[in-house]
Amino acid sequence: MADLTSITQAKLSVFKKEADPRQQLGCDKISGFFYIKLSSGGAWRLRYTDLLGKRRTATIADANVKPSQAAAEAISWKAKLREGIDPLSYKEALAQQQREAEQLKAANVYITVGAFYESIYTPHKLDNYRYGAGTLKVIKHNFEHLFNRDMDKLNSADILQWYNKRKGKGIKRSTLVRDFGAFKAMLNFATQPLKGVNEPILKVNPIKSFTLPALTIKEQDELEAHNEKLSHQRDIFSQEVKQQISTGLQLYSDSLKKKRRSSIAHGKSHLVNLDNLTYPHWFIPFCHIARLTGMRPSDIYALKWENLLFNQFNDQTTLIFTPSKTKKAENSRKIKFPVTGELKYVFDSWAAQQEQVKKGLIFKSERTNKTLERKAHLRHWKQVKALGGVPESLDFYSFRHNFISELVARGVPVLTIAGLVGHKDGSMIATNYLRHDEQDMASYLEILGQNWNEINKEKKWI
Repeated sequence: MADLTSITQAKLSVFKKEADPRQQLGCDKISGFFYIKLSSGGAWRLRYTDLLGKRRTATIADANVKPSQAAAEAISWKAKLREGIDPLSYKEALAQQQREAEQLKAANVYITVGAFYESIYTPHKLDNYRYGAGTLKVIKHNFEHLFNRDMDKLNSADILQWYNKRKGKGIKRSTLVRDFGAFKAMLNFATQPLKGVNEPILKVNPIKSFTLPALTIKEQDELEAHNEKLSHQRDIFSQEVKQQISTGLQLYSDSLKKKRRSSIAHGKSHLVNLDNLTYPHWFIPFCHIARLTGMRPSDIYALKWENLLFNQFNDQTTLIFTPSKTKKAENSRKIKFPVTGELKYVFDSWAAQQEQVKKGLIFKSERTNKTLERKAHLRHWKQVKALGGVPESLDFYSFRHNFISELVARGVPVLTIAGLVGHKDGSMIATNYLRHDEQDMASYLEILGQNWNEINKEKKWI
């Protein structure tokens, strides 16, 4: 049998010893077939023209392959070209298919709800969302019974069963909507390719088009009553309520100072005398900031002195911060709030009590020197309400509602208000706050009645 190539084993051995790196040993029998010496070893290659007329060079065998075997491979490649098949493109396609198969195999490790939740979604939420831990807790609490199921095998019956069970326990509709939305969002995220992976773990969210059952008549009535209650909470504080809050804060301040004087008089002389302090407790300036800015309690807790920026060119101070609800890795919303008048007095007075500290949390735990517990203000707010005669039903969050409602009533543009309170647009304010004030409406109706009364005086109606 004739040799397939002019490159013998002997020629190859001499070439490997004497040739410099990148030198080539060509074949006289197979055009484009050669051995190339590399800085580390070598390779059998074939230079050819592909089906589109482009010159290409392909590695067809490793250095340890014998000349006759490499030549047979080169002849096979040329035969494929005559059949209209580009071997290199075919090889690359096979390699891509293999990579995708390996990626899919790796992704299938996370196809169960629990595996995806623990290994993929949990790091994503914790890294990119300030309150991602809360969302994760909601998902686990509600849907842990589905953690052993494959995500692509979930169906509407699974959600309906969960809904009926939770509803039977008296869980509010709004809570169920929120919890289901969190779970659906996780599955939607699973349909997006991960970084460095072409194929998503889940091709289609099986519950994407599913919606929770329509409200029953009873649930509709309950929802209307709930919305009515929320509507009242968004009303502007009456002058009486404002006075009650002011009185409550003053009495709370007085009671704290009185208790401290008593403690000092009874042997605790090491304690600081509170009589000369503007604010004997952190809650008081905390409350004033909520009143004057409409900030969420969570955002006030997170405030740092660095958030207060003084502009020496216009002698103005601005409070700049990112609301916790929008604090994501991308597209976070920044608020720039002018600090003037009473608000500036509150910050300046509290700073003076903190020995003009310039860095760190504005409100922090004296015990841990870290952020206060997120509901720490509620205990003090309860005492202030009791001392001032404030209605028990008035939530601390109502300061935010009152702030927005007062600005709306004064004709401040909705988008301006949205910028001050951290809303992405004015839709929520327009829906919930942009309504006629009840007192104004009453006065309008009274005027209409007076017009009829004037006519009645002139003419008796039959």
